[in-house]
Amino acid sequence: MPRPRLLAVVLLLAVALPACAAEAPARRLAITIDDLPIAQISQHTPAQQETITVRILAALAAHRAQAVGFVNTGKLEVEGAVDPAREALLRRWLAAGCELGNHTRRHPSLHQVEPAVWKADVVAGEAPLKALVEAAGGRLRWFRHPYLHIGLSAEVQATTAAFLAARGYTVAPVTLDNSDWLYARAHTKAWNAGDAAAARRLGEDYLRYMLSVVEFYEGQAELIVGRAIPQILLIHANALNADWLAPFLDALAARGYDFIALEEALADPVYARPADGYTGGGGITWLHRWAITAKLDRAILQGEPEVPAWVEALAEAP
Repeated sequence: MPRPRLLAVVLLLAVALPACAAEAPARRLAITIDDLPIAQISQHTPAQQETITVRILAALAAHRAQAVGFVNTGKLEVEGAVDPAREALLRRWLAAGCELGNHTRRHPSLHQVEPAVWKADVVAGEAPLKALVEAAGGRLRWFRHPYLHIGLSAEVQATTAAFLAARGYTVAPVTLDNSDWLYARAHTKAWNAGDAAAARRLGEDYLRYMLSVVEFYEGQAELIVGRAIPQILLIHANALNADWLAPFLDALAARGYDFIALEEALADPVYARPADGYTGGGGITWLHRWAITAKLDRAILQGEPEVPAWVEALAEAP
């Protein structure tokens, strides 16, 4: 091939390849972390609570990952009074550039209490949290339903959604749900007992499990939405993630994920789809809510990764 013609081909490819790369579907993930200041808080000393917080925030910072932490403000209290040390944990989140959202005061299920009781708990959870967020120059704007329970009837869903909107909240959806809490039960026992071998075995399997969950829900997005979407991950503020969030984020980055803000994820048009309409008892992902309300064949929902029996046995052991 003559040199001028060869040069022209090379230049054409140089222009075309970046364009193709730009058109490739980006993998994007928003991280949300529930049950702040600490899940299973009664099982951890104040020193452990601080260690868990510092390690989770360090993992996020190392990956320049923004996160929204959802707070149960009842956990700030010790013997009926707000504990300054626990309140300081939330200030660490805010100082690290994370947003905080309302996860209610006592974590009641909207499927198990009357809507009036549930609304009162939302309001009770709001006051101390709003003061902390505004003192840091922010605005309290996010809400996460405990257990992802949004109501067992269309009426309850409509009235509680209107209630939250009137108070200025945006509900944080979840597309990457998982059972990290089950691993965490077992891991906390090993962590507190100083059983490093058991903690590592659980953590390594947790990493395997979580990556299989990510792969599953990537496929679910293709089946249900027809394309890749910005995924929204739910995990919990626990000792398990203090130890294993960093390698999990490493693995996601290697898989091609960019970590984005929740607000950026919600800008995708898919999140304009209503999540109400599903009135079953499960706290399921928004992907599966969309599939069920669209009356898709439920067979496409099958195959979600399961927690191994040995992990469940450790979690349930006394």
